[in-house]
Amino acid sequence: MDNIAKSLLCRALKLYDLKQPESEFIRHNENIIYKITDINKKYVLRIYKSAGGFSPTAYSDYNHNKLIQSEVEIIAALKNNTKIPMQTPVCGLDGSFVQSVDNIPITLLEWVDGEDVHTAGRTPEILYNGGKMIAEMHSFFSSKGELIKNYKRYNYDGTVIPKISERIENSASFNIIKLEQAKIILAALNEMRKRFNELDNMQEKHIIHADLGGANMIVDKNGRLSPIDFSLCGYGHFYMDINMFNGDLKFSRDIIEGYKSIRNCEIIPRYMEPYVALGFVLYISYQDERAKAWDWFPNTIENMCRDCFKPLADTKAFITIK
Repeated sequence: MDNIAKSLLCRALKLYDLKQPESEFIRHNENIIYKITDINKKYVLRIYKSAGGFSPTAYSDYNHNKLIQSEVEIIAALKNNTKIPMQTPVCGLDGSFVQSVDNIPITLLEWVDGEDVHTAGRTPEILYNGGKMIAEMHSFFSSKGELIKNYKRYNYDGTVIPKISERIENSASFNIIKLEQAKIILAALNEMRKRFNELDNMQEKHIIHADLGGANMIVDKNGRLSPIDFSLCGYGHFYMDINMFNGDLKFSRDIIEGYKSIRNCEIIPRYMEPYVALGFVLYISYQDERAKAWDWFPNTIENMCRDCFKPLADTKAFITIK
């Protein structure tokens, strides 16, 4: 931890009613995350200072503070209105959920005990329960109607495609990706926009988590799953969360069956595919500035182009349900 991070952490802890806080660094991407232990209580402290080269806020028309305020409101809404085991936001000494140090927002939430899905293992039971939990979350947001339109969040639909296209073109101009790869991705983005527009005419958009990888799903001792880290949540179709939790081009029937046990809806592979591609391309464009330093990146982007972007651009099916 560098001196700037230490200073931010020390001052952030003083904003809360903590007696003997001890900190443990977790990770640093879109924010700096610490586990805080205070006598017999545990929390997660988030300092909203992104890592160098990580820039998801480029995809939102709202300022950082509004995004964070709405994020906390979304977590509180799920905590207070559903049976999903959620983190509880903690107020600072001034009674506000969102604090600030040097104009850098800070939040504190109660810790959720358990193992993340990467550690617990992707068993059929965990996948099924994960599908159920995602559907319960979506059912809540779908039922809120006009209320959810007040949240200031990201969009995961056709409206974000021009911004992503610009970042992909920029990556090619700086040789972060090859020109031929950029052409394939841009063609895939055009097909994604077409399918998103089709979806817009078929079903609603509502709040989705948008980052439900294995590290952001916690399994407790009773097998219940808790979603954590809503910093990238926004408006989209339900397919994106199913895809992010699945994390593979072969879709787990366990997740789908768990989801459908709560929400009576048709899940069509044609509309899974653009969200699979969107998850990949957002990962690239969020971090394109630092990707050139990664030894593994050239092979990964080549594999993505072969297995995902080119089939989508050619309108060929590329996912299966196992």
